[in-house]
Amino acid sequence: MQTAALDLARQTQGAPELFSYGAIELQVTNLDRATTFWTDNLGLVVRDQHDGVALGTQQQTLVVLRAGAQIPTQGGHTGLYHVAIGVPDQGEFSRLLTRLLYRRVRISLVDHLMSKAIYLQDPDGIGIEIAFETPERFGRFGTSTNKFELFDAYGNPHSAREPLDAGHELSLRKGDIDRPIADGATIAHLHFTVADLQAAIEFYARLGFAPNLHLPQMGFADLGAGGSYTHRIALNTWQGTDITPAPTKSARLTGYTLRAVEPRLVAQAATLSGADFLPDAVQMVDPSGTSFTIVTAP
Repeated sequence: MQTAALDLARQTQGAPELFSYGAIELQVTNLDRATTFWTDNLGLVVRDQHDGVALGTQQQTLVVLRAGAQIPTQGGHTGLYHVAIGVPDQGEFSRLLTRLLYRRVRISLVDHLMSKAIYLQDPDGIGIEIAFETPERFGRFGTSTNKFELFDAYGNPHSAREPLDAGHELSLRKGDIDRPIADGATIAHLHFTVADLQAAIEFYARLGFAPNLHLPQMGFADLGAGGSYTHRIALNTWQGTDITPAPTKSARLTGYTLRAVEPRLVAQAATLSGADFLPDAVQMVDPSGTSFTIVTAP
């Protein structure tokens, strides 16, 4: 599977991706507190407050916060593991890192080789990743069946879980730390906890996603959207395989939108079991128990 993923990456270098993410919807215990966290620490701007609080860049909504949760996130269930907000360049990644450190937000820094990541949690325990994608640093996957490893563009091995040099990252900052998040920021990927890894892979493959890594010994898999960056949906079974969706009263991801580049992908989704066809859209429930909608990208 790892070799196949490398071949896929080579074949799709520069190819357009079939899917992108629209807004995600989060249920929180305290709407004012959550809004303050996302705006003050991450620099998202309030775009609308008619149906919850819509947050994002100056140009697009990334996250919609809604009240309704009675308890924080709960472990031992399927659902969102984290949402990744992708930033457009190194300067923005370093600027947000500086902002988070200045505001004393608890974070961890990880070098995934194909991307750089800042991990944190919102006040309800919802997982967040700030991701700067760096596929140019990646060379190939390892072939060992006993461990997961990657090799960089120069042939050096990496675990993909190495710490980033905070000092170096901070030195690359560009711009005032108090300005809003860059307009090029997007929802880069969603990482889910599921009960059945293989079934989840097959579900997303039927929608049109391209399976990449399948590491049952690690309880992990991911899929790409058809382009050279192969990490658009991540899956894990780290909470076990005998688990159920997160309680409806808990803070959680309640919905998200997938934007398909071609109408045929929406039509294809409409033929799948459990699909609910709506005008110009299809609504489904994913293997984590989360409702999502597929629309044709504008």
